[in-house]
Amino acid sequence: MTLAKSQSLKNRYKGAMLGLAIGDALGAPVEFQKRGTFEPISSFRGGGKFSLQAGEWTDDTAMTLCLAQSLVEQQGFDPLNQLEKYVTWLHTGYMSCNGKAVGVGKTIYRSLIRYMRTKQPYTDIVHEKFSGNGSLMRLAPVCIYYAKDMEQCVEYAKLSSKTTHGSPVAVDCCRYMAYVIVRLFSCENKEEVFSEKFKEETWAFFRNEKLHEALEPIVCGTYMEKSNAGILSTGYAVHSLEAALWSFYHSNSFEKALLLAVNLGDDADTVGAITGQIAGAFYGVEKIPESWKKNLCKYEMIDTVMDRLIDLMEK
Repeated sequence: MTLAKSQSLKNRYKGAMLGLAIGDALGAPVEFQKRGTFEPISSFRGGGKFSLQAGEWTDDTAMTLCLAQSLVEQQGFDPLNQLEKYVTWLHTGYMSCNGKAVGVGKTIYRSLIRYMRTKQPYTDIVHEKFSGNGSLMRLAPVCIYYAKDMEQCVEYAKLSSKTTHGSPVAVDCCRYMAYVIVRLFSCENKEEVFSEKFKEETWAFFRNEKLHEALEPIVCGTYMEKSNAGILSTGYAVHSLEAALWSFYHSNSFEKALLLAVNLGDDADTVGAITGQIAGAFYGVEKIPESWKKNLCKYEMIDTVMDRLIDLMEK
C-alpha cells in the first residue's frame, strides 16, 4: 500500500468515528421532537431533553468510545470487557461528555442489568420488538479495527450488537451497515454503493448467512425514490438505517448529509450518528467542517482514542 493510500484510508477511518460524534451532537437538542416543529438545525446548539450544552453528545458517542477503548486495550474483540466498560459508563459516566450516562436506551439498560446479574457476554433479549438502533449507533470502531477483513468485520459487527441487542433485525442491520461502511472506505465514487452491481455483490456476500427479510427494501435501495415524507426516523433499527442512507444518497457533502439526517427529528441524535458514520467513511475527516470539529465537546479525547485504535489496526 502506498503512503498516500494509507493516509487516505486513515482520513476515512477518522471520518467515520468523528462523523458519529458530530451527528450525535447535532441531533441531540431535537431528539424526540417531531419533524417540522423545531427551528431547523444548521450548527451545534444547546438544549433538548437532556439540557446539553452546544457540542455535547449522548450515549451514542460515549458507548462508541467505550467500545473503541476496549478494542485498543484488549487488542481485539472482548465482549465481556466491552460490557464492563458500558456498565462503568452507566454508573460513573466513563467516556461521557459531562460525567453522566446521558440518554440510556431501554434495551441497553435492560441488557446491562442482565449482564450485571448473569455475567454472560451476549444478551438474551432477542424478541423483534426490541429491534432498536442502539447497536448501530456505536458500530464505527468495529468497522475500523476489522476493515482489512470483511468477513471478520461483519462477524464482529454481529457480535457487537449481541452484547446489548440480540434481535435478528438489529443484528442484521449491523452486519449490513458494517459491509457498507467498509466498502465506502475505499470507494472513489459514492454512486458505487447505490449501483445494481453493488446490490448483486451484497446479496452474494450474504448468501450463506442471509440478511433478515426486513432489510430487503434497504438493500434494494427503495429509499432512493422516497421523499422526505416517506422516511421514518424512529428508534427502530431499520428506520434509522434507511434514514441515514437516504440522507447520504440525497446530499453531496458530509455537512449536507448530516443536516438532512438530524432535521428529520424523532431519534435525531442516533440517526445523525449513523449518518455520520456512513458519510464520514466516504468523505473523510478532512471534509468535516472545521467549526464542527473545533466546537465538538472533548474533541481531543475522541481524537486520541481514534488514533490509538487506527494505529493498532494498522500494526
